[in-house]
Amino acid sequence: MRLAGITRREALVDAGRAGAAGAMAVALPPGLLRGQPGGLSPSQRRTLRAAVARIVPASGPGDWSAADVGADRYIVTLLSGIGRIYAGGPYRSRFARFQPLSRVKRIGWSREIRRLRRVYARGLAELDRLAGGDFAAVPAALQDAILTRLDDAGSAFFGALYNHTLEGVYSHPVYGGNRDYIAWRAFGYAGDVHGVRFPNLGPADAPWNVYGGYAPEEMIRPGKEKSRP
Repeated sequence: MRLAGITRREALVDAGRAGAAGAMAVALPPGLLRGQPGGLSPSQRRTLRAAVARIVPASGPGDWSAADVGADRYIVTLLSGIGRIYAGGPYRSRFARFQPLSRVKRIGWSREIRRLRRVYARGLAELDRLAGGDFAAVPAALQDAILTRLDDAGSAFFGALYNHTLEGVYSHPVYGGNRDYIAWRAFGYAGDVHGVRFPNLGPADAPWNVYGGYAPEEMIRPGKEKSRP
């Protein structure tokens, strides 16, 4: 399946550019539902789940979609305001520690979350309208046509949905998506291995020791490593 000229596997290139963002506590903007995760009603979350499943679709029986690995949960978390923006070690064992933001950054991110909530509220309503009332209930081919129409029109909602879906699929599971590292395991990515796999391999200033990742000596092909004596 191709959406706006890109397959799921091709989307891996874009995923590398997508930042892994979390969410933080913000005030609900007027007009959005209070007490609902991300300010979204159950019907809105159903529409969202159906949409992300078509942005990164399953390629066949036994394969997974963005919805299967929790990309919709990632987006709801982003919009919910639970105090999580940036996590990271540099060591994998410290990845779940979320870093505090300065007051200025908190204010700026709060404004961005309010803007995104409005974008999603309007965009999900548009998906349902174009589907005749219930986007999640129409066939996948029609869902694809609706999403492609928004993409071709330069929809701000589609842009946010596309980027956030890729973030939710390919970012660290601590942000709410990539359930059980399914997406990473699909293409042999081990995540942040800085200082936890072969900390004594190579000089201390080698790129893989400074920035993380694999040393060339470790690799025989993506996702595999040479055993050490």
